[in-house]
Amino acid sequence: MERTRVLVVDDEKTVQYVLTTLLQQQGYETDSAGSAEEALSKLEGEPFSVAFLDIVLPGMNGLNLLDRIKERDPDTAIIMMTSQSSAKTAIDALRKGAYDYIDKPFELDHVVAVAERAASQRRLRLENRRLQEEQDRQNKFLQEAVKRLGSLNSAGTGLAAITSIGDLLDFIVELVSNELDAERVSLMLVNEQGTELSIAASRGLDQNIVTQTRVPLGSGVAGRVAKEGKQLYSNGDPADPTVEAGRHPGAHGPFASIPISVSVPIRTPTNVLGVLNVTGRRESRPFDQDDSSYLSALAGQLAVALERARQAESLQTAYDSLRRTQDELVATGRLKAIGEMAAGVAHDFNNLLNGILVNSQLIQRDLDKDGIPRDRVRKQAGLVEKLALQGADTVRRLQDFAGIRKDRPSERVDLNDAVRRAVELTTPKWQGELGASGVRIEIELSLPSVPPITGNVRELTQAISNLIFNAVEAMSKGGLIRIITSENDKGVRVTISDTGCGMSQEVQEHLFESFFTTKADGQGLGLSVVRGIIRRLGGEIEIESGPGEGTSIGLVFPPARAGATAGEAAQPVDSDAPTERGRILVVDDDGINLEICVDVLEPLGHEIHTAAGGSEAVERIAGERFDLVITDLSMPGVSGWDVAKQVKTTSPSTRVMLLSGWSVQLDPEQIKAAGIDLVLSKPVQIDELVQAVQRLLCDQRSGPQPVGEKSSQDS
Repeated sequence: MERTRVLVVDDEKTVQYVLTTLLQQQGYETDSAGSAEEALSKLEGEPFSVAFLDIVLPGMNGLNLLDRIKERDPDTAIIMMTSQSSAKTAIDALRKGAYDYIDKPFELDHVVAVAERAASQRRLRLENRRLQEEQDRQNKFLQEAVKRLGSLNSAGTGLAAITSIGDLLDFIVELVSNELDAERVSLMLVNEQGTELSIAASRGLDQNIVTQTRVPLGSGVAGRVAKEGKQLYSNGDPADPTVEAGRHPGAHGPFASIPISVSVPIRTPTNVLGVLNVTGRRESRPFDQDDSSYLSALAGQLAVALERARQAESLQTAYDSLRRTQDELVATGRLKAIGEMAAGVAHDFNNLLNGILVNSQLIQRDLDKDGIPRDRVRKQAGLVEKLALQGADTVRRLQDFAGIRKDRPSERVDLNDAVRRAVELTTPKWQGELGASGVRIEIELSLPSVPPITGNVRELTQAISNLIFNAVEAMSKGGLIRIITSENDKGVRVTISDTGCGMSQEVQEHLFESFFTTKADGQGLGLSVVRGIIRRLGGEIEIESGPGEGTSIGLVFPPARAGATAGEAAQPVDSDAPTERGRILVVDDDGINLEICVDVLEPLGHEIHTAAGGSEAVERIAGERFDLVITDLSMPGVSGWDVAKQVKTTSPSTRVMLLSGWSVQLDPEQIKAAGIDLVLSKPVQIDELVQAVQRLLCDQRSGPQPVGEKSSQDS
């Protein structure tokens, strides 16, 4: 507790003696001065609690001395003394900060009372200031605690939302750097062998330090913390052994010379994952125990998040590995299925080629005879044509399976008609084959009138047929299949239900995936084809099923727009229209195809020129004028795209026809952008080729027409 010291300043020795003696008797420690200058010199030492000042002093007067004392110690209680008291003097003194004033001559009891009140006021003021400072300190402590709690809460929320280990670590070092105003923050993780630490994330460290630093467990502060699992804290005092221990003699590079102020372990209940280090504040204030506690709490949250992220990465790695294995199995199944399919296609093509070969040889033999049997030759030629068309149809089915056809025309389709076709196509399977083996399958139809949809009747029939086959296979002991068409707010719907074995949720999730099957001898292709068809038609698939409860599959389609037609199929030329003849360039790297076009078109009066490839065609187009260019697509060097571009650049009015076996795979927008006026697919029929040429020449004579059409033969 502060001693109560009193200073008496008066130029009369008697007054000095009387007051100091009186106050000493009351227990005060006193001193005296005869002038303001002497008093100021005494104020250089220990402060006085109370000062009695005479107003009239030699040299500097009492009021000016009052000002000087208040400048040095505002809490000194000053009592003014005067034998010439006046209201103005008293007011001036009080305004300048005097506690009170007394008149000379004074009563001793009054002096004692005034001195006691003045000393009490000083003690109270000092105590109030101390309490205020303590309150401010406590408030600041509480504010810091609330801020730290908020920071920890925010950290928990942020860590919970992050799954990447790298992002977790960057989040923590950024948070610590900002929260503690730290110059350097490093987060080090223990390697898989558990032998050393390396820096996984940092702030304020040179990149070379980050990449080169390796700290053996047990070495320096970070190594000790990682090995022992206990935090180490240094208050910055050079005498603190932790300061020197904070250096890392076992570390590589400049990191070895950086003393760590606080290092806390990142630990789980079973092991230490790493350490979190901070060094130096930007404001040069040392870290305290509260900072250390905050870092420990943060490290605890990080340990949980880090373990969670590592487990998530392990699960993802395991899932990816499983997925790769599954993909390899699927690829193996796909190759097997493709091999079987190729064998089947080869068998079909061998039959077709055998028929074409034999009939072609018979035609040649008959032509060598004197009397040509025209009816027989016509019959044989008709068989060759039929077999060729069957081969083309087989190729189109393969393209359908591969999903490469982009030339499917749209039409208004009666859903009920597609259902009846599908039932008719599948009857030999469910009624004939299974019926002969004693399995009874019944199909019940409910086909009220429904709006037409936009699509392709053959595709839709195929999709419904596949679903019927799937339902039949689910009823090995027989059962009932119901097919119902209806209309609701979603669109036009057909529902195929069976009373078979049903499916689990897991099977339903993979039902329409390619090569997924639950049958030992199945390839898993039928329902994937269904999905592809329904998607192309803009429809949706709905499944209701459960083990032992049968299955109901609904196909929902948007109704056809008014006026929907078959699209841009080429229309036949009016047979009564005058025949247009033109100068035509045929481009193909296959000589047989060139001969075919010449043999078909030249007898009709056209002037036919040929180019055995794209390069030759481009040269001729640059120097000659043609009405029509018929080009193949895939040719060595210069492709059909290049030929079309050259034609439209040189002579925009010249028409371009693409005649290619790849045409069904081409995007209509790509065809239009290339300036191609019409597309025909190989193999092409004579009538179709003739009509397409005639139409393009008519268009060429009449002026520009829309480009990018496809022939109906591609449908």
